[in-house]
Amino acid sequence: MTEETTAAPAAPAVSPPRARVVVASTAGIFVESLDWSIYGLAAPYFAEQIFPGDDQTASRLGAYAVFAAGFVARPFGSFLMGRITDVRGRRAGLTASVALIALGSLIIAIAPTYTAAGLAAAGVVLLARLLQGIAMGGEVATAATYVVEVAPAERRHRYGAFAYSGDAFGTLAGTVVLAVLLGALGTAGVESGGWRLAFAFAGLCGALAFWIRRGVPESGVFTSAREAGYLPAWPQVVAHLPRMLLAFGLTIGSTMGVYFGSIYLPSFAAHSGRITEEAATAQHTVALLALVISMIVSGFLSDRFGPLALIRVGFTGAALLVLPLMLGFLAGHVPYVVAAATFTTFVGLQLGVTPVAGARLFPVPIRAVALGIPAALAIALFGGTFLFVAEWLIDADHLSLVPVYAAIGLTVSAVGSWLVRYSLLYPADTLAGTHAGTDGDATARTGAIDATGGAA
Repeated sequence: MTEETTAAPAAPAVSPPRARVVVASTAGIFVESLDWSIYGLAAPYFAEQIFPGDDQTASRLGAYAVFAAGFVARPFGSFLMGRITDVRGRRAGLTASVALIALGSLIIAIAPTYTAAGLAAAGVVLLARLLQGIAMGGEVATAATYVVEVAPAERRHRYGAFAYSGDAFGTLAGTVVLAVLLGALGTAGVESGGWRLAFAFAGLCGALAFWIRRGVPESGVFTSAREAGYLPAWPQVVAHLPRMLLAFGLTIGSTMGVYFGSIYLPSFAAHSGRITEEAATAQHTVALLALVISMIVSGFLSDRFGPLALIRVGFTGAALLVLPLMLGFLAGHVPYVVAAATFTTFVGLQLGVTPVAGARLFPVPIRAVALGIPAALAIALFGGTFLFVAEWLIDADHLSLVPVYAAIGLTVSAVGSWLVRYSLLYPADTLAGTHAGTDGDATARTGAIDATGGAA
């Protein structure tokens, strides 16, 4: 690999319509978040039908263990989907991931019960979750890569923020779907089979997203690189291992913040005894709306001031506030809706821009796989296991340790965010080399700022 930045041949002059880029990116992430989140949200209601156990806690732990198993497949998925994206094209990766995750939801919707099929019921759900894990392993990196290469440089972060707000919208939609089912069928009705409707709805939404993504244009940067003969090379990946480690560290707090703040908080609140799970789920829509608004605002601010300021404020604020907010709620001093919305606001400030900034840590030929592998590993180890660890801590009568665990992960990423410099970010069309540029960021106008506040 050459030591100098190699510019790609000129991309095609015609850029894809802005609306198509935003809609396709957002629709896919929305559906994948919806499909993925519905499992975590609905697990308490279907656990006893699918998983064996002497009591409700044992069945729930089984459901959450399979939820975590889906994350075990994500590193393999990041390699597989990353290779597809870096070799076959960004559009191929986008469509393959959304197709697999939709298929997984449809399989769960028709899975047999434990009474009818014994352990095979859990096996069917496990297979579906592994398919979804493979799909999700490459989604973050593939979508971020596509946005980096297709969006106008001066609007790159707002495009990315809109796309990744689909993640929060998907979780919000999952919450609404569950609330509607509970309102229409009641808890008993959802537990006795109504939960299948949620998975069927998610699978059908996935089919729609697949159709939308099939129509997106290929990245001009990727097309030019492929025509010039640039392909992924493992020596280039190895040379970027320090950057991959940095991406891993940034993803730890991001994934723990998302799974605690957007998915597990209603269950955490219900375990406190201060609010019912149904009431917490209803109020949680406010927290998810705060997450979405925060993500979108962070994208616009990043295009003006650069992404690192938002990433640092988001991680640092969430790390510092999660304990006082959640312990204050447990003590009865902070209302649930206030604690949840404040926490998700800070999580959103970094979530809206971290994936796009992370994609620019790597050059075009290895962008998807080099970002996907460390991100998937961090998500598998710390995001996928969060619900299981939280439920285990609560079962051991350590409810207050759940936010402590989240604070530790957020602190790791907060420290990592201060280690990133703007000079580490490659331009969108960089094919090889070690020198980076601002590529249209606000820093091109204001001067690149390193971790200590000096000019990079």
